[in-house]
Amino acid sequence: MEPLTDAQQQLYDWLVEYIGEKQHSPSIRQMMTAMNLKSPAPVQSRLEHLRNKGYISWTEGQARTIRILNPMPKGVPIR
Repeated sequence: MEPLTDAQQQLYDWLVEYIGEKQHSPSIRQMMTAMNLKSPAPVQSRLEHLRNKGYISWTEGQARTIRILNPMPKGVPIR
């Protein structure tokens, strides 16, 4: 997969944690608050980049449908 910018990585990591904990995706407003942003435009831009790079997907026209694609395993692998 294509590497992420620091801002994209920050949002991706937060999404993975949020969705893993709550079992549903956050609203744009929640993402704005978490990323300390005052406008939805940067969040929407980062989400588009994450989707185009293959990290997330969502259903067009429906709220809270973000899904993490190919999540990274947590912890240290045991051999």
